[in-house]
Amino acid sequence: MKRSVHFKVNLGLLVLCIIGFQFQSITVDGFFVNPFYIGSMVFGFLLVVRALRYTCQKCLRNQIMLGFYKYRLPTSKCYNCDYEIDQHHK
Repeated sequence: MKRSVHFKVNLGLLVLCIIGFQFQSITVDGFFVNPFYIGSMVFGFLLVVRALRYTCQKCLRNQIMLGFYKYRLPTSKCYNCDYEIDQHHK
């Protein structure tokens, strides 16, 4: 699976976990063992790591975090130099 598609699938799963967590009745004792809470934390951490590591191999620019307040969803081409990121990924 392409890296950009894999990132978008993980983002969709995170959104589904957050929505599922909102519809659960939560008790104080079972808050941290809720599967939607655990899934949200895992997918959130995974997306942060992948967002920091998603760079172009040619120009080494980050493709998701373009600035402090500027973010984009990843594509198969670099935003800066039009290099095919997913094709040349190891």
